[in-house]
Amino acid sequence: MIEAEPFGTLPTGEDVHVYTLRVGEASVSIMDFGATILSVRVPDASGSIADIVLGFGSIDGYLDNPACYGATIGPIANRTDCAEVPLGEALYHLPANDGPEHANNLHSDLDAGLHKRLWEARALDADNALALTCHLADGEIGLPGNRTFTVTYRLSLEDDGSIALEVSHQCDTDAETVVNMTNHSYFNLAGHDSGQVDDQLVRIDANSYLPVREDSVSTGEVLDVTGTPFDFRKMHQLGELMDQVDEQLRRARGYDHCLCIDGFGRGAAPRHALHAEDPTSGRTLDIAITAPGAHLYTGNWLDDAQAKDGASYTPRCGFAFEPEYYPDAVHHPAWDQPVCTPNAPYREHIVYRFSTTR
Repeated sequence: MIEAEPFGTLPTGEDVHVYTLRVGEASVSIMDFGATILSVRVPDASGSIADIVLGFGSIDGYLDNPACYGATIGPIANRTDCAEVPLGEALYHLPANDGPEHANNLHSDLDAGLHKRLWEARALDADNALALTCHLADGEIGLPGNRTFTVTYRLSLEDDGSIALEVSHQCDTDAETVVNMTNHSYFNLAGHDSGQVDDQLVRIDANSYLPVREDSVSTGEVLDVTGTPFDFRKMHQLGELMDQVDEQLRRARGYDHCLCIDGFGRGAAPRHALHAEDPTSGRTLDIAITAPGAHLYTGNWLDDAQAKDGASYTPRCGFAFEPEYYPDAVHHPAWDQPVCTPNAPYREHIVYRFSTTR
């Protein structure tokens, strides 16, 4: 039975609830505000349980939440140049909210995007799953189509003993539109309150990456990772490569880049993208995705002194790995386009697998 508990009240007077999925001693808690992952509690190699995602302990922190801890981002995740979306013969405008002169767009709308909406939640007890739904009317957040967004979280125990959290992102529309959703959880496999993640080991299945301009918008280039700090094809500590002298790392104060995950095929099953390990606790994380890329962000601007459980977050206290179509793809027609139509609805999936090294 999926548990539901109150999690506070929005300024509008609407009640917020948290829903908890359980498998043995492991659990995942999800809030209906922003379809947000609040906690992921999994065992280490000795069986000790810890929460490994960053976040807040009450609704108040999520009302602002510039770091977007755990949130469902959309309709368009990441940065869009000039806050403009060309689609067919039309040009649509998103809120200008990012960049040195706030000329670009980040995450659609920082005040009214999907992560700042109260979703309708429905427990699917037979599947140990939670489905959340949010509606946007034609023209809302600057984009066409009456759109219905659905996020489904399902928690299960795999045959190999790992714990799988499957996340399905869907959008149905009555008009052609652009959709590029993601989940914005930050992971610290040692425990969310364990300090920086520099010594955590990461391997990523990516032969290329997208460099960014000074304002963090994609340049339009797709570059080989060979000989760069973005080459995670072999296991590296996050801090080992992040401390190299590199113009791209300087621009972002660390990693804030999309990696082009190998083997993309539209409509294909989730493919492996990332393996991460914490050498102290023995916890591991594997992420499989269906999107073309995933954005690696090392929390370069984190500054939350009053997080959950009395924790304080500073830069590099967690890493996000956000599956997505390439950022600003709408301005680069050669890239796979995140276009959603009535006959080709948006369907993308993420699978997080939690295990241990021993």
